[in-house]
This record gives sequence, C-alpha cells and structure tokens, in this order.
Amino acid sequence: MPLKLRPLAASIETGYRFAANEATQSDSAAPQEKIKRVAFLRLKKEVKYLNENQCAQCATPAPPGAKYCESCGAPLAAPASQPARATLAPAPGYQAPRSYVPHIAPPYQGVAIRFVAILIDTIIVAIIGGILSVPFNALTVVTNSASGTVTLSPASAVGGLVSLAVFVLYFTLLEGHYGQTVGKMAVRIKVVRETDGAPIDYSEAAVRTILRFLDLIPYIIPYLLGAILIWSSEEKQRLGDRVAHTVVIKA
Repeated sequence: MPLKLRPLAASIETGYRFAANEATQSDSAAPQEKIKRVAFLRLKKEVKYLNENQCAQCATPAPPGAKYCESCGAPLAAPASQPARATLAPAPGYQAPRSYVPHIAPPYQGVAIRFVAILIDTIIVAIIGGILSVPFNALTVVTNSASGTVTLSPASAVGGLVSLAVFVLYFTLLEGHYGQTVGKMAVRIKVVRETDGAPIDYSEAAVRTILRFLDLIPYIIPYLLGAILIWSSEEKQRLGDRVAHTVVIKA
C-alpha cells in the first residue's frame, strides 16, 4: 500500500471499529445494516477531514494549523476565511439628523445690578485710596504766616496720583485675575469674553478700566453715559465692554 494512502486506510479501519463499538454498546442485537451505516458516516467524516487537511502536491495529510507539508515541504493553503460583510457608506453630503436644542440667550446683566456692584467698589477704592494718600494730603496746604496766603504744595498732586493708581489697579487686577471685583462678587456677576465666554485677561481688563473715565461722563452724574450705552445694547455693553469685546453675565 502506498505511503500516502496508509493514513486513509487507518482512518477507515478506526472508523469502522468505532462504529462497531458504539453499535454493540447501545444495542447488542442491532442488525448489521446499522453498523454499516454508522461506519459509512464515520468514514465520510474522516475522508472530508483528510481532503481539507492534505498537501495539494503530494496529498499527504497535514496536522491542523501546519503551514508546510512534512513530506515535500510545500506551503499549505490557508483555510478559507469568511467573506467580510459589506458596509454601506452614507451618500455624499448626508448629515445625520441632530436633536433640537433650543437657543438660550446668555443672562446679560443690566444697569441696576451693575450699579450696586460699582457702588460697593467705589466705597472700597475710596477707603484704600484715602488711607494711602493720607501722608501726602497732610502736606497739601501751606500757609504763609507773614502774608497770610494759603497755597497747595506739590504733595497734593502726589496724593491724587495715588488715588488714581488705586482705582486703576483695583479694577484691572481683580477683573484680569478673577473676572470679578469685590462688588461683582457680592452681587454674583462676572466679566467674560463676548466671543466664547472665556475669562478675560489683564489687557482686556485694563481697556475696560481706562474707558471707565469716559463711561463716567458726565461726572456730575457718574456713569450716565455708560448706563445709556448699556440700555441701548442687546448684550448690555458699556463703552469699555464694546471696545474690549467683553460682556457681564451671571456668575
């Protein structure tokens, strides 16, 4: 018997014996036809297994998972894989439907609540500026005892510059770092960028602070110009807000 047919013959003999044992154990009085039928089914499975796992050149059976034939060294064919499922690509220009999100306008803050905040800040700035300028204010008035004239010394200007510096630094540093002054913290409002709602930086806070001197016009009624600009703006912006592109919203 040729070498390459020995595994097939051995498989046939094994299948026949296995079928005979199964038939004998299940029913000792089973007819011979039942034994033949079980042996045929066993043989069919073995032949199918050998056909699927044999070398295409020399027909030598190969163990499962082998990549090369043990007899001739030829590469074995890889087992057929299942075809990939076809996926349907969306048509060009197609956009998935989006859930409807109602537009909610940002809660821009108006004149009333901002007036309360600036009133608190003004009191704080006046107290700090007054304390720091006391040494200079004490030397502002000079009286000439001989002539009886009263003059103002250069120290008065220094005291005014100290108060001005306190005003500028108070609003610039607090709004640039926190987006809030003490007055804004008290009423729970803050300054953010108009474009994306991000916190403002020191440069934007400085622009808002410097333009406060224009928003204060007329100085007899402070912030009247700023109030008019806030009333006429949909985003409730005074002049400093419009130039710096900032808005005041609820904190």
